[in-house]
Amino acid sequence: MCFLRKYKISLILSLCGSGCLVVYYSDGTYVNQNGILTESFGFLPLFWIFQLLALVAFAISFFKPG
Repeated sequence: MCFLRKYKISLILSLCGSGCLVVYYSDGTYVNQNGILTESFGFLPLFWIFQLLALVAFAISFFKPG
């Protein structure tokens, strides 16, 4: 249980990032009637931002003394 308490923020950020990736792939991409590609592209950068923040939070928690 101490493990979850120590890395709680990293886990939450990683789950948020994974949620963004699931939403991106579940929504799908398609070409509408006007020939324009429609996709939820905004979720991809959010995924990478959340994963980067999770990695930074993990590193801080891992190397933090005490």
